Amino acid sequence: MMRKSTYSSETLVVAGFHEVFTAASAIRALNQAGFEDDDIGMFGVLAGPFGDLTCFCHDIGVPIEHARYYENSFEDGGVLLLVRARESFMKETAVAVLHEKGGILPPTTQ
Repeated sequence: MMRKSTYSSETLVVAGFHEVFTAASAIRALNQAGFEDDDIGMFGVLAGPFGDLTCFCHDIGVPIEHARYYENSFEDGGVLLLVRARESFMKETAVAVLHEKGGILPPTTQ
């Protein structure tokens, strides 16, 4: 489970998945790329649309426009992976791994 950020240079990378097994595969790949379990979080609704993500996203530092993107993308449910990148090069690694594993990234992240 992700803990609250303690480093000012950290970046949160978020990707959506339509099903939990694909998200789990991405978590394994992130671990192999050097991310710790504490740097990865999963949030999801397996059936039906996400509820209002605005408050949740605000609390963890995800831009509201990304929350709206995911609300519209997952009308039938889905999973969000939240990855804390402690260094700038780790953000690029996280984005590449999530994209390779089929993660749906907001248009501004790709």
